[in-house]
Amino acid sequence: MPALRTRVYIDGYNLYYGCLRKTAFKWLDVLSLFETQILPTILYRPTLNAEPATMPLHPDCAIKYFTAKIIESAAKGEDSVSSQAQYHNALTTHCGGRLSFVMGHYSLYKANQHIVPADDPKRWPRDCDKIQVWKLEEKQSDVNLALHLYDDALSSEVDQVVLVTNDTDLTPALEMLKALPGYRPRPGDPDAQGWRGRGP
Repeated sequence: MPALRTRVYIDGYNLYYGCLRKTAFKWLDVLSLFETQILPTILYRPTLNAEPATMPLHPDCAIKYFTAKIIESAAKGEDSVSSQAQYHNALTTHCGGRLSFVMGHYSLYKANQHIVPADDPKRWPRDCDKIQVWKLEEKQSDVNLALHLYDDALSSEVDQVVLVTNDTDLTPALEMLKALPGYRPRPGDPDAQGWRGRGP
């Protein structure tokens, strides 16, 4: 039975705002989620008559989690900073070194933004007044994720990458992975699970 060494790449910002933010379930055990729930349920045969492949997570670094520390002055909740730190510490302890955090950072700055007039919401931005607002942007996480994804694929450490995001900014990185020798399309979602690493 073939085994595909698998590593999961998580966009922490998208995971939180896409799935967890408005729920009571903030402390997601991402290692168990993939190791016991998601990967064992995927049926993939390398060839038509082959045995189904198993998908063991990489024994050393199974998950790379891309995120940034919350800025206290911009946090929405009084406990946001401490809650994030506690969750990260819990994951680090629970996963025993099999999860690696790759940190970006938040940028907080003032910017001029166009106001949408209540009496004319379809007015073009160029014809609207401006107001100064605070802007909070996560920096480097997307770039870090794309570079790690591509570099790991080239290294032959893994046979399969699983990307957890809905950020279309990562589409070029996925297209580059698909162009690598050894790419094999998978049924269902070729972008998320379509790369098979090159052998030694």
